[in-house]
Amino acid sequence: MPSIKAIGIRLKSVASTAKITKAMKMVAASKLKGAERMMLAGRPFSSSISGLLNAKLTPGEDDPTPESSLLLAISSDKGLCGGINSRVVKEVKLTLDAAGDVKPSVMIVGNKAVGGLARVYGEYITTSIDETYTIPMTFSCASFISEQMLASPATQYTILYNQFKSVIAFDVVPKTIKGPECLGESGFLDEFEFEGDKEVVLADLYQFNLACTLYGCILENVTSEQASRMTAMDSATNNANEAANKLRIQYNRLRQAKITTELTEIVAGAESV
Repeated sequence: MPSIKAIGIRLKSVASTAKITKAMKMVAASKLKGAERMMLAGRPFSSSISGLLNAKLTPGEDDPTPESSLLLAISSDKGLCGGINSRVVKEVKLTLDAAGDVKPSVMIVGNKAVGGLARVYGEYITTSIDETYTIPMTFSCASFISEQMLASPATQYTILYNQFKSVIAFDVVPKTIKGPECLGESGFLDEFEFEGDKEVVLADLYQFNLACTLYGCILENVTSEQASRMTAMDSATNNANEAANKLRIQYNRLRQAKITTELTEIVAGAESV
């Protein structure tokens, strides 16, 4: 049985942990409000051009198997946020296992997904972008990441991210679009007049659409991260408080038993005299 001193030291440690996790929960709750505000404001912007191009860029059931594909997995740079990163890692593994002989290239935003994939699936990771969340997400950052995606030519691009539904509900969702060459097919947007070369305009539209889509996906993932961290820290605080209560009861019982033993020895000594 541990001594009173050992239990007291552990009790202080658990109580200190509860204070830290409670503070982290409050910080995550504050950041969640800002992230959710940015996400709601960014949704109309991220879907601004998708209505024009989605009908052409969304793969159909009758489309042939793409010759090459790129999978962008969005994770976080920090931990202690529940299982959102492990869910993304799991979906990437399932996608690679189901791809058959032609595996997609993998790009990763955030270093937390790299550790879960590097040992077995590291050969498929072509690019890892870290420190993306050191400042609030901007469209310029999303545009840079989209440029890195297009630097690896592919006939199909897939973005894997956590879609925010509520504080306790978020799902890993893939968003797939065809490569830019599909916009060059004859008859597409022929009813519009273009200033300049049509191919250049369509290429710019494709890149803008990809950047807008990626911007919305990252905002959804950031909001899901903060919500998951807040929930995880709340659970950690409750567990620490519960453990502290059990240790406090054990500490008081041992302390009371020691006091009773000392009193018994004093009374027995006094009677013997």
